[in-house]
Amino acid sequence: MKTKIYPSHWILKFFVATTVMLLWSLTTWAQTLPYLVENNSEYPDNQVFVAIVGITDGHVWVDPATGQVHPMSQSDNTVQGPVNGGNQGPGGDGKYANCFRRLSEIPNHTINIPKIAGCRIMISFESQLFLYFFGHSGNPSGYAAPNLANPTDPNQGIKFELVELTFNDYGLWCNTSRVDSYQYPMGLEVWGNGFYKKVGEKKTHAQIISQWQSTAPSEFQSLLNASEGTIHFPTKTSTFPTNFFQSYIDAIWSKYSSQQLVFNSGQAGVWRGSVQGNQFIFTRDGDGQVATIPGKPTTIEAMEGSGVMASGAQWDLVVQAQFVAAITRHAIDLNVGSGVLQDFGNTSSYYQTWPYNWYAKFWHQTDISVDGQTYAFAYDDVFDQSATIHTPSPTNIKITVGGFYGTTGGGGGVATLYQHCDYGGYSASLNVGSYTLGQLQALGVANDDISSLQLQSGYQITMYQHDNFGGNVLVKTSSDNCLVNEAFNDDISSVVVAQVSSGWSTTIEAENTAVQSGTQTEACSEGGLNVGWIDANDWMVWDVNIPSNGPYTVEYRVSSPNSNGMIQLEKAGGSPMYGTRSVPNTGGWQNWTSVSHTVSLTAGQQQIAIKALAGGWNINWLKITSAGGSRTAAEVDIKTAVSTEKLIVYPNPVQDLLSLKVPGNEIIQAAVIHDLSGKQMIQWAEYEETSPLDVSQLKAGHYLLSIKTSTGSYTTRIIKK
Repeated sequence: MKTKIYPSHWILKFFVATTVMLLWSLTTWAQTLPYLVENNSEYPDNQVFVAIVGITDGHVWVDPATGQVHPMSQSDNTVQGPVNGGNQGPGGDGKYANCFRRLSEIPNHTINIPKIAGCRIMISFESQLFLYFFGHSGNPSGYAAPNLANPTDPNQGIKFELVELTFNDYGLWCNTSRVDSYQYPMGLEVWGNGFYKKVGEKKTHAQIISQWQSTAPSEFQSLLNASEGTIHFPTKTSTFPTNFFQSYIDAIWSKYSSQQLVFNSGQAGVWRGSVQGNQFIFTRDGDGQVATIPGKPTTIEAMEGSGVMASGAQWDLVVQAQFVAAITRHAIDLNVGSGVLQDFGNTSSYYQTWPYNWYAKFWHQTDISVDGQTYAFAYDDVFDQSATIHTPSPTNIKITVGGFYGTTGGGGGVATLYQHCDYGGYSASLNVGSYTLGQLQALGVANDDISSLQLQSGYQITMYQHDNFGGNVLVKTSSDNCLVNEAFNDDISSVVVAQVSSGWSTTIEAENTAVQSGTQTEACSEGGLNVGWIDANDWMVWDVNIPSNGPYTVEYRVSSPNSNGMIQLEKAGGSPMYGTRSVPNTGGWQNWTSVSHTVSLTAGQQQIAIKALAGGWNINWLKITSAGGSRTAAEVDIKTAVSTEKLIVYPNPVQDLLSLKVPGNEIIQAAVIHDLSGKQMIQWAEYEETSPLDVSQLKAGHYLLSIKTSTGSYTTRIIKK
């Protein structure tokens, strides 16, 4: 049996004896994360250059060789850079920051980086980049980054890539990016507490360039700079047609000048709108929230998310982001009739009808990028298509320069089995599929010899005690660093790896009740039957199987000539009560609309019910969807508290004072509120549980509340009235 290795008694005594001496170092270590930079490129370590810049208490840079954090200062600008076209740089002397280190100079290729915001890990090849530091704070501060649109920029001709990240008390967010260009393959892996995810390219640089040359349509061929081996985003080159999307955009504006576009935006709800003048004005089902695109966009605005596609207040920006993504992916179907719901989250429709952004499609191909996830345009995170990795409890990160080709990282599979605990000994990577003992042995796995495993998010592995999927069974949906804890150590003879379905949804026809009281059915103008004659205290019950605990959006297809209808969603029998939703006046008994709210449901086969708190409405169907896929917070029902596992927040929406509650022995230590862009709005360094949070100073809108407790941290969404 292989278990975790613990230090011997004399080592423990030595450790205790030196605790005081190491206290400062241990404190510093606890506030950092290790980033391993693995070189899988054609360049030797001494030709790979690394720099780290970001924001802590001001603009800082981290020395990759020592991990020491330095405030940015103009005195750091000591490296002579190239002078192109007489450009001597911001300092007027052609000198730039001495912040890059060769990979060969970084001990163990590992950099310890503290909590930091707006961080970029810059990696360049054959030469450092030439950044100019203005200073730590004040005006000016920060740094001048490469600007390849400027022909005299000192970084012209230098190949480089970067990883973007923010690491704070509430977790790690990081990603690779193809938003501006592709210059070299990159891979990124993150491990956390029961978490593992990877993103990045799976092919070599030469293979990627060759595939682009052989498959890119004529409009996109010129994005490749063959001499430099770089591929630029379409709007970053002068050769790309500036009217590429104009016929599609014109057709959208023309059609919906006389018709209505209705689309599902995920957690942000269902929107319906039409063009008035040159503005596209939308109203959200359920609450009447209005969002506007203030004019018809140009191709550049639609591709970049700029101009009229980046203008206005919160909900304007949400709808504009949805439109940028929909135009990029050609997800707006002009053949769908007026007023018919279109699902912008249907990934099977992406990049199918011309014109679409072929540059984005190329990077989303599963033979290019792991799981087809990448950041190919500014709003690629709409419906979760981007390369962003987030975990609240990260432990270590690996950046693979050159991408995953020929490694066990991206090309090897979604699950990795390890001989020893803590991911030690030999390993074998598995893709989705079933593996008998013979198949495992062919991959180098001995019988009854596995002690830990890593599993990418979105997958599960079922392990069997005997060959051919027999004996005791253990199912895991996340990584496990030691199967001793599961009583399944050295006990695996066959396995099945499967993808966990995302975006689960089920539609229930209202007339298909298991039991009901007081209602009747009638012919429906949308086809089939609907349920009507609903009075106060009538109820309906349906059978449903919820796949997992968590938030779900429940959508109701309703009609009513009245304005006071009210639905209460509950478990059959009345407890628990999940939430309520008002029914608007739709203008008639057969004029249908959709309203929704987000509630927390538990997993399993069960009966779910709705009760009419006030009658006078019809229902055609209800749809339950696992919450996710929007760029903004979910609307939480106004009658219920929000519960994120153990955290309870009430009232929500809130006007002035917000109360928090955690059960058991947990103690709330601190709280912070961010807006949806990540900007910190209010922070409470200390929290008195008897005193609610005063949020009266916030403007109306949606925010993220994060708290730290004595045992962990939680984040949930709040609505300020």
